[in-house]
Amino acid sequence: MRRVWESPTLRSMVVYALSGVGFTGSNLILARVLPTEQYAIFTLVIALGNLGYAIAPAGLDGVVTRRHLDASPALLARSARVSMAVGFAFAVFGLASYGLSLPLSAMLFVSAATGGLMVVAAARFQSEQRFARALALNQSPNIVLLLAAGASLLARVPGAWLPVLISTVGFMAAAGYGWTALLRERHRRPPGAVGFSWGEALAFAGLNASGLLLIQLERLVLPHVLPLADLALFGVVGAIAGSVYRVMQMGVGFSLLPRLRAATTVLERRRLVSHEARLVGGMVLLASAAIWLFTPLVERWFLAGKYHLAGPLLLAAIVSGVAKIANAFAKAVAAAVAEPRELSRINVSGWVSVGLAVAGAWIGARWGLTGVIYGVAVGWFLRAVVTFGFVMRHLRLPVSIPAVAP
Repeated sequence: MRRVWESPTLRSMVVYALSGVGFTGSNLILARVLPTEQYAIFTLVIALGNLGYAIAPAGLDGVVTRRHLDASPALLARSARVSMAVGFAFAVFGLASYGLSLPLSAMLFVSAATGGLMVVAAARFQSEQRFARALALNQSPNIVLLLAAGASLLARVPGAWLPVLISTVGFMAAAGYGWTALLRERHRRPPGAVGFSWGEALAFAGLNASGLLLIQLERLVLPHVLPLADLALFGVVGAIAGSVYRVMQMGVGFSLLPRLRAATTVLERRRLVSHEARLVGGMVLLASAAIWLFTPLVERWFLAGKYHLAGPLLLAAIVSGVAKIANAFAKAVAAAVAEPRELSRINVSGWVSVGLAVAGAWIGARWGLTGVIYGVAVGWFLRAVVTFGFVMRHLRLPVSIPAVAP
């Protein structure tokens, strides 16, 4: 048991689980307090913001993790420029495609831009294996959401603008804290690398963007294919069932990547992946059983009958969650061991998966929300299978080593 607890993946998941409690609690509170349409708008803006801030660094966070780039004012300036450009693009997209109000679009811009800076700061801490501080930054948005939900509950403000505003302030605070700490500590650490290739950064950006788009795809597609009430229902499904798998998905990628980078032999990589796969596989089984058994109780106690999560809908969420975790393993291995040319090919295949998921969601909409979730899950499974296919050669044992290794 002690060996299991010493796994960085498990420890990361514990932190992510605490963050997930914040995400789940905030969504359940807001689902109950806000009118259905306003909760749907909140879900949409948060989805766009989460996608925006994760894409905003344009892959610089991936390069920082791999190359240990120096946390200098120059890197801060580069991160700020690209994050502001991406944030502006998301604000315009929200305004034009979903009819968001100008205040909500402005908050979306600020969230994406400052959130991008937060992601780069967290990546620097992660590259040093200072997981506690990196996790604190990465998961702060969910904690802030819980505060936002509490404020909405106390103030009884019926609109989505108040929780979105508090979330935006949280991004600003996290970015300020992260970069202040990095710049203050800069003279105490050995100088890191300075130069990097934007081609490598953009390859990471594409690889991350396709996965992040898949994570938010149901929320982005639903307003175009089903009523807003279904978007609100999906927000509840994501808060209860989806957040559990998201915790495990993030935990796998967060701790597995730097340890695979540090592994010097194929045998070490195989042992690491095998051990973590068994650990997470067991947790997936337990989590799926818990979701199936306890969701009706959560629905009855917290939502007071406002939303109903039927059995087929829960099963679709479970299948989608398993696909996401399989993809997390594939992506972590690819980010750690794949060559730049392989990353580019995986990037292309990821976007093909997104296209397939969009088509699947559009076709699945004939069967309602459940069909949309299954349609997107097809894209997740394809992305995982193709990515594993590209990186398996990095896990093959040399002929001289007997095939008894795990």
